[in-house]
Amino acid sequence: MENLKVKWEAPIYPEPLQKGDYIGITATSCGVQGIFLKRLDNSIKQLRDLGYECIETPSVRNNYKLTSGSSEVRAKEFLSLYRDERVKLIIPPWGGELLMDMLPHIDFEEIKNLPPKWVMGFSDTSTLLFTLAVKCNIATAHGPNAMDFGTTPIDESVLNALNLLSSSGEIKQSNLEYFQKEWPDIEGNEIRPYNLSEKVQWKLLNSGESCSFQGRLIGGNLDVICKLIGTPFAPVEAFINNYREDGFIWYFESCNMDSTDIYRTLWQMNLNGWFINCRGFIFGRAEGYEDAGDFNFVDSLMYPLADLKVPIIYDADLGHLPPQLTFINGALASVRYESGKCSIFQQLI
Repeated sequence: MENLKVKWEAPIYPEPLQKGDYIGITATSCGVQGIFLKRLDNSIKQLRDLGYECIETPSVRNNYKLTSGSSEVRAKEFLSLYRDERVKLIIPPWGGELLMDMLPHIDFEEIKNLPPKWVMGFSDTSTLLFTLAVKCNIATAHGPNAMDFGTTPIDESVLNALNLLSSSGEIKQSNLEYFQKEWPDIEGNEIRPYNLSEKVQWKLLNSGESCSFQGRLIGGNLDVICKLIGTPFAPVEAFINNYREDGFIWYFESCNMDSTDIYRTLWQMNLNGWFINCRGFIFGRAEGYEDAGDFNFVDSLMYPLADLKVPIIYDADLGHLPPQLTFINGALASVRYESGKCSIFQQLI
């Protein structure tokens, strides 16, 4: 496939990850306690077995009122890893609910002046990934959290995320084959592998059997990114202006949003100009989802987005029902879909 053309200033990409590099683990939202500690310990052990060193900030194993510590403490611990020259990748143990309240305590101007490093995760971590991408123009990775490295064996999709961050230039991924429909009861075996029981089939909304589109990737968890609208942490208009010639591919996953929640959120984003020059959408499998009466998931996408007249792909390998692909915010991507299968080619340019 020939290279896509860059029209404007390119994102700042961190250096490729290498064996021997340090991975920093910090709880930017929820901390880890109880029976989940065994899985965290196994994650760290298996990351070390893969050839990486690990640093854990002090509050990772704390949790009170849904967070590992105060907003100031969480910001301080994140910045301590970002300032550490040894650390090349920062990942949280998992997501949570309240990461947003640490954003006012992060010096983003300082981050712009430090060597960039990979920050990866999903769910509530999207709050931070999205802000770093649109406010600092630093590429970030929507992919596994640290706890995803704690299953034995580690799922291939999770290992692939590290391989992608070790790449320089080009990343090609295709849809996965099977996914886990629901999370099992973890008591007694909290390090079991994913239960991949369901056949993967990506779907295309009202656009025939095939489509292709390209643009800059941007997105994350719909539940939390929408809360950034109107704040200083989501200068989306400037981001869109910088890459307006490249166009955009918005990708989203959701957790515990019903069809009306999704509809209202996409409607608000659209009315705020977030989808200007959008070339296409990719929606992950929704966890904790319910229809609202006869208003279903397809309705929640079609009603606010149909007038944009761009492809809308859904049930993608993205989000809370694993496994998932890794999406690089800021990467120039090309998407090709045909009859339930999809390939995504990302270029770090």
